[in-house]
Amino acid sequence: MKYFTLPELCRSATARKYKINNECSLDHIQKLTSLVTNVLDPLREAWGKPIYVNSGYRSAALNR
Repeated sequence: MKYFTLPELCRSATARKYKINNECSLDHIQKLTSLVTNVLDPLREAWGKPIYVNSGYRSAALNR
């Protein structure tokens, strides 16, 4: 993971504001790591500019 971090992908201002648990499970962490390794980092390399992720992970509680 060259350009992205797990805390960045799991961060949510809405979750923080309403005190909603938005922690990633181990399974989610593995999937996010795969997403970054296989899609987001290569896309960032090809684009040559920063990419901002608004929502990398949203828990079911946060979606409600």
